This record gives sequence, structure tokens and C-alpha cells, in this order.
Amino acid sequence: MKKYLSILLIMTPGFILAQERTTNLWAGVGVTKGLGAGFSANLNAQWRFTEDFTTLGSYIAEAGVGYKINKHWRAELNYRYIGRRKYDKSEASYYYRPYHRFYGDISYDRKIFSLLKLDYRIRYQNQFKDDEGSIENDKSYVRNKLEVSYPNKSRFTPFVSADLFYQIKGEFDEIRYRAGVDVKLTKKHSITAGAFTSQELGTVTPVKDLTLLVGYKFKF
Repeated sequence: MKKYLSILLIMTPGFILAQERTTNLWAGVGVTKGLGAGFSANLNAQWRFTEDFTTLGSYIAEAGVGYKINKHWRAELNYRYIGRRKYDKSEASYYYRPYHRFYGDISYDRKIFSLLKLDYRIRYQNQFKDDEGSIENDKSYVRNKLEVSYPNKSRFTPFVSADLFYQIKGEFDEIRYRAGVDVKLTKKHSITAGAFTSQELGTVTPVKDLTLLVGYKFKF
């Protein structure tokens, strides 16, 4: 285990710069059910804590379906409900504003250099704000994510990735750097632990706060 923790620290020197900033936590659980003929269904929930874990910034419930096209290609469609913490000036109190997000992924993966695995994912997402039942279009993005991982004979698979955000009718405005490790507990159970930072593009704004990630997955 010490070996993979060392690899993770080597891969993420930039995260140390964020230690003087606020630390957040995204914690989640996910369930995937194989449906046969290459299809699968998934359910996910996530809680996002901000301000050094003291505040629940948002909560998420998600459902979707996936289809394995062939050995290397996969497609997914998902719906996400988001409750995001907002301040109501008229009531002088906080509430969780509803958002609805629909997104589709196309993914490709392949072994490279006999040791590493390359994953590329392109995503289109469209989000709507929900104000007391009045639905309003919010933001649409195309996201390109590239990930490199190191599969091996152990239970631990370290990875690094970069996710580039392009706002429709706008510009490339953010890139997210992530590193972590997938831990296979059993054939059906696994956990993922890691961290990420985001950099706003086109500005002199430094990297955003450090966000820690921890998630549990169950497949059957």
C-alpha cells in the first residue's frame, strides 16, 4: 500500500499548493447492474461538503444506462438531480436550489506501452435551473477527459486525469486535474480515493480549492 501512496504523491505535486486554501470533500456511492447484451443500469448518490467539510454545499442523485459497443467503445446516458446550497436574501436564510442535468458520454479505452491504460471520454451536458417549478436553461458544456491509469496484479490501480470544459456559445473556461487510486475489495465491491483541483482558463485566477474524493461502488 505504501508503494501506491508514494506514486500518488509523486503524481500530484500541484495539490500541495492548494493546502493553504479551503479543502472540500465529495463522498459518494454507486450501484451498477448488468442487463445483458452489453447494457447496464446505474444509480449514484453524492454529497459535496465545502468550507473544510463544515457545510453540505450540494447533494446529487443520478440514474442512467450504459451500452458497451465493443471491446474499446462505450456509450452512456444519464440524468442528474442536484440540490445546491444558495442564499435567499428575502428570507435571510440558505436553501437547496434544484437543478436538472442531462448528459451523454462516449468513451474509448486502450492499453498503451504494455503497462498503462488510456481512457478518453467526451461528454455533452445540459443543465436547467428549477425555481419553484419554473424550469430555465442554465449552462451547456462539452467536456473532454483524458485519463491514464496503471493496471497491475495488485488490488490498487493509480490514475491521473485532465478534464477540459468548453461552454457552448462560449469558450474553454476550465480544466480539472485529478489523481487517485481505485481499490478492488472483491469482485463486486471497490472504492476510489483521490483529489482534484480546477484551473480557470483565460484569467490569472490561481488554482481553485483542493477537493478530496472518496467513493464506493458495487457491481452485480
